[in-house]
Amino acid sequence: MRKTLSIITVACVCLAACAKQEPLQKLTQSKSAVTGAGGTVYYVDPAGSDTSAGTSTTAAWQSIAKVNSMTFSPGDQILFKSGGVWNDTLHPKGSGIAGAPIVIDKYGGSTLPIINGGGAQNGSITVLLDKVSYWTVNNLEITNTVPTGVTYAVTGIRVNGGAVSTDPFNSNITISNCYVHNVNAATVNQTNYAKGSGGIIINGMLSDVLVQSCHIANCSVEGLRTTGATDMASRLKNIIFDNNLIENIYGDGIVMSSVSGGSKVTNNTVYKACMTMDANFAGIWTIASTGTLVAHNEVYGMTGGGANDGEAFDADGYTTATVTDGDIFEYNYTHDNNGGFMLFMGYSKNITVRYNVSINDIGTLGSQTKKLFWFEKSGNNNRQIYNNVFVIKNPANSLLAVYNGSGAATANFSNNIIYTTSTIGNFSNVAMTNTMQFNNNCLYPSGVFSGASYGTAVLSNNFYDNPLFTNPATGNGFSVASGYNVADTSRCRNAGILISSNGGVDFAGNTLPAGNPDVGAFQHAVIVQAGSSLGDSYVRDGSYANANYGTDSFLVVKADATSYARKSYLKFSFTPVTTRNVSKAILSIYCAGTTITNTVNVYGTTTNSWLENTLTWNNAPMDTTLQGQVSITAAGTYNIDVTKAVNAALLSGSKTVSLLLMNTGANNSNGYMTFNSKEASNNQPVLQLQY
Repeated sequence: MRKTLSIITVACVCLAACAKQEPLQKLTQSKSAVTGAGGTVYYVDPAGSDTSAGTSTTAAWQSIAKVNSMTFSPGDQILFKSGGVWNDTLHPKGSGIAGAPIVIDKYGGSTLPIINGGGAQNGSITVLLDKVSYWTVNNLEITNTVPTGVTYAVTGIRVNGGAVSTDPFNSNITISNCYVHNVNAATVNQTNYAKGSGGIIINGMLSDVLVQSCHIANCSVEGLRTTGATDMASRLKNIIFDNNLIENIYGDGIVMSSVSGGSKVTNNTVYKACMTMDANFAGIWTIASTGTLVAHNEVYGMTGGGANDGEAFDADGYTTATVTDGDIFEYNYTHDNNGGFMLFMGYSKNITVRYNVSINDIGTLGSQTKKLFWFEKSGNNNRQIYNNVFVIKNPANSLLAVYNGSGAATANFSNNIIYTTSTIGNFSNVAMTNTMQFNNNCLYPSGVFSGASYGTAVLSNNFYDNPLFTNPATGNGFSVASGYNVADTSRCRNAGILISSNGGVDFAGNTLPAGNPDVGAFQHAVIVQAGSSLGDSYVRDGSYANANYGTDSFLVVKADATSYARKSYLKFSFTPVTTRNVSKAILSIYCAGTTITNTVNVYGTTTNSWLENTLTWNNAPMDTTLQGQVSITAAGTYNIDVTKAVNAALLSGSKTVSLLLMNTGANNSNGYMTFNSKEASNNQPVLQLQY
């Protein structure tokens, strides 16, 4: 659902009602300060003195007020004493330059210095970088707790850039290894509520900002997000949120908003965000975003988020100014989220959702619509949802919830596994139209899906077999997600449709094949092997209809008058193939000579019991299915895709394929084509298999 974009940012706060949680993972902290370049090193120690020079550990400054009074220069470092505690807000001034950033860090031990903002007034920010460039903030513990009895919008760390396109961009800010917690900003329906308050807020005209390996916990309203103007000239650029742990967040976990390119949300863990039903929130979402990458994140434990929100992901946009275009959501693991897997607002377009694993993302709590996807109707299209795994364990009202807007829900679902152990009321809560397409999906069990109503949606090559997961467990971590790979004997092997620009690798980083991929988020290692030739021969009609040519070193294809027409048969075995499908099967044949350009049609035959030493025109099989064709222009090797013929044989339980080469064009006495047979001394026919 629509989430308010106009944001007066202030601060994030720890929820008073939430007990502090232990970190879900240990985040690496740098052991020493980043070395500056040509600047001065300043030390700050609660036992120091503001009358000191501040340039040594024995002459350290004491207060943050002293730091705030200074304007720092490129290469300077401000180092806080390890384990020291300050009750103040840090708002340093000055800018670094390329190669000489200004650095804030710790010294003298492994314990983080603590800065408690105190939440003393509305708009309080514990650490503020205001319209500065080339700063690095490392290894701080930050709080901003509002006193009991009042409600303020407060923030842990905030970076401000310019506000309008005429302002200069500020750039090159890094925030790393910081622990931001207990930032208890006003929540929905409280005085001074502002959605842009939170743990770490990146706001305004900024570029090249990295927030990495931070732990943000027990905060309201937001965990980690960008805010800013939506016009392209003013949008943020190259913003990266990487390897952060975000937990116990009242509102959104991560939001990438008002970004124009180069931005990424990668390798983060978001746990237990969306803790209220009073407003629309999601785990990770984008809005007014162009080309943002959301990848390798784990999102779980969303319990609230409003009646229709609370999904792990959201590609948002509710006006022409807030269009989200070209974002990619890939290689993520989501599980145990109450509100579903993903939401598409009407002004999201060209969105790719691929190679994700979603387990138990339809919950049982509260009055939220029980759905996997939420779509707003619109004229925007090209939502590609492919090669994902969706496992549903609780009852669903519908897999697709379609509401509001005008037009229709639009998406192309291909190569996905949708598996349920529970009940599904409807595939969609409204009748689907041909703007929804379902290709080569594994939908299980058949009793739930084969009789479902798909309206006029386009359906092609979907199947209802058990995908045969290898270790379908529950729990945290990407190693659990790997249990949703499929067994060697699964129908999902090689059963997908080939999709261009597919990212090149699967959920586990395995290379994708050039041919048909597996259905689901995991790709098995493709074996390349040649099928064994069982025989080949050409046959001739008319006076020669009972003649056999199985020992000849060549095959002939010709459309001509009676007694002069010829066609050729080839048969291959592929007993080593253990999968239900092959990814690709290519017949390579060598043309030894042709007098004119001819077209050869390639057919598969159901009957494969013929033998090359007894095959004749009169007994040759004619139960054929066209597989493809190739134009023969000169001597040389020609490749023909016969994947469908091989997979049809495998599906029937056979590991033998019979092929017919034939010219169905007009008779021509000069249309004589010869091909090497398996009896030739070189360039024999080859069936190349990938599986």
